[in-house]
Amino acid sequence: MIERLRGILAHKTPLLAIIECGGVGYGVNVSARTGEMLPGEGSELTLLTHLIVREDSLTLYGFLDAQEKELFLNMIEVTGIGPKMAQRILSSISPNDFLSLIAMENSAGLSKIKGIGKKTSEMLVLALKDKALAISATASNSSVAMPFAEQEAILALHTLGVKDPGAKKAVEKAAEILGKDADSGKLIAEALRHL
Repeated sequence: MIERLRGILAHKTPLLAIIECGGVGYGVNVSARTGEMLPGEGSELTLLTHLIVREDSLTLYGFLDAQEKELFLNMIEVTGIGPKMAQRILSSISPNDFLSLIAMENSAGLSKIKGIGKKTSEMLVLALKDKALAISATASNSSVAMPFAEQEAILALHTLGVKDPGAKKAVEKAAEILGKDADSGKLIAEALRHL
């Protein structure tokens, strides 16, 4: 298996990085969030990877950190979640926010992520709720304690096209101004003023 690549970032698109290692260019599928954090072309880069082997293809998926990779590996074990769906989920929401929704068993919040229906969100909660805290341990787990209204507000901002960390910071600022008991509607309105 190819577990890690270190080389020069030869080319990048929002969902693909081509890393040149020893004269070979490896095409690595990445989430949109990882794609945004990639350095400029020509820079040295290390990505954690996972190789998916099919009868007709070998597909590499890349991750900037161990938490994102571990979450991806756990998601593709869930019935009905393939690598492309897992990549789409990781493109839509940060690993910490996703794990927060799982830990709170918030299947309604998960179903707001593009491509996840009610049934899939419930399956994700059932399959991952016991693993969520273990996966969260690989990074700061401060977002796990985030109130439900704040989680909903962040997801709403994601739907409007606002990406993290901007969405999270704006909602945290709104919660600071309005208080922790504010509902998601008020948080969204206030957060939009701080973007």
